[in-house]
Amino acid sequence: MKYPLAFKSITTKTEFYSEVVEMNKKASDYLSSFDWCRQIKTSSIYLNLGSTLCVFLFEIKNSASNDDNFLWVVVGDIPSLYLDTHGPKTTAEVLEDYTNLADNWVVHIKERKSVKDCYPFMTEPTIEMADMLEKRSLFIKNTLINNIENISLKL
Repeated sequence: MKYPLAFKSITTKTEFYSEVVEMNKKASDYLSSFDWCRQIKTSSIYLNLGSTLCVFLFEIKNSASNDDNFLWVVVGDIPSLYLDTHGPKTTAEVLEDYTNLADNWVVHIKERKSVKDCYPFMTEPTIEMADMLEKRSLFIKNTLINNIENISLKL
């Protein structure tokens, strides 16, 4: 399968089809939870590991900024995250940014510091969540980043 794929063009032959449908809904719901996301126009999948991890690129109508209409969204068995496209331009860069933000959050939790200045992951700031996120972040860094197809942003 060649990525990126426009979500509207996926079929039952797409790897992890039912999981990708679920992950796209999870990513859409996540973005829609923000007041500034007025409308989701399109989505494309850039990395597909089913319910374990997906990276999507969404085009939205953003009421807070005309310059941030394209957003990366990372979802899976990890806390969801969005990033604008002014920073990361490839799937590897998206995952590197994810792990850097996750690692910062984990350090704050483990050192019993406030997460107020960390990326606002929508999850409870507990040691259990920090341990889980730390394990997932290590997996992404040690296994995925150097072994995935590094797809560049296509707008």
